[in-house]
Amino acid sequence: MFPWWILEINFVASGLLLAIGIISLVLSFNLVRRDDSYDSSCKVLALANIGLAILFFAYLHQYMAHIRHGGAMTLVRGPFSNYTFDQPSLIIYSALIVLPSLLSILVLLRSRPAISQTSRKRSYMVLAITVFLVVAASAGTGLYYNYLNQQKASMVVEELGNDQDIKLYRINDDFTQGTWMQGQDVPYFIDSKGATSGRFVSQDTYDAIRFLSETDTTGVMAWWDPALEIKAAGKTPVICYASERIEHTVSRPTSIDKFEPDERVADVARFFATDSAEEAKGISEEYDATTVYVPRYYGHGLFWAMTEAMDTESGFEYEGSMYHRFISGDEPESFEKIFENEGVRIYRLR
Repeated sequence: MFPWWILEINFVASGLLLAIGIISLVLSFNLVRRDDSYDSSCKVLALANIGLAILFFAYLHQYMAHIRHGGAMTLVRGPFSNYTFDQPSLIIYSALIVLPSLLSILVLLRSRPAISQTSRKRSYMVLAITVFLVVAASAGTGLYYNYLNQQKASMVVEELGNDQDIKLYRINDDFTQGTWMQGQDVPYFIDSKGATSGRFVSQDTYDAIRFLSETDTTGVMAWWDPALEIKAAGKTPVICYASERIEHTVSRPTSIDKFEPDERVADVARFFATDSAEEAKGISEEYDATTVYVPRYYGHGLFWAMTEAMDTESGFEYEGSMYHRFISGDEPESFEKIFENEGVRIYRLR
């Protein structure tokens, strides 16, 4: 059930699809029977389905998976997971959902004989039953989500951050049994409604968060991925999210209004990609960042996303970069290592 925003996407999208499915079922039986007495009700239901499909598209459009694919693969590589689509896939999927209702309206717009009073009552009854089923199904999914939310709340062990809006959850063996997490060193999960994503947290990472919270610093230089960990320590990361320039490198759902300025993200990327400690120091001082937070679990793959954030990708080599030196545990000129374990290294500007 983690991260929780995935569950929210699933519930909202599934609820909309369930409502559309119930209405489509009623419409399909009507089209088979060709019963003129249901025309008015079916027009209402078909229009409701179109409205729900538009809501479905609008909701999921907030959570696009910005990944580049070439050629025809663009149309078949979605949904990626958890109801996330790329743009073409979402358009096609939404169009397929709404197409039967559009066809129903075209059929029902044909001239029909007058509807008797008895037939009108039958139409109203079909409409009322359908509305009841939709409401009952929606209420059922809402109640179940609330139940799961209560289950999650019972797992909170600590509230972190300056506003205490970041929750730390204890992950027990019952939760991990039979999943990919079984046997993994992930006793915690950290999450916040205001963050783009939560993440599993090892004991080493938790120790690093506690250490960072006790340091005399405010601004922290780090790539955007561990921003939630830095905020949990009550500190301010220089960037909290990706820029529009590298939106395609974000492989999970993202709220599109949280992008950082391109120039700011490019400066942070240059801080890590450069082989010059003096240049890195200058960038840190420009953003009043006296601390560098470097998770070791990302590896060199993150380096190439950093280089894409800059105006040019040439001239930067991983082996000689500040990012590689930080991860390797070196102490570059102007930077002092003040914390180290298997999960995280933290440096201070001299």
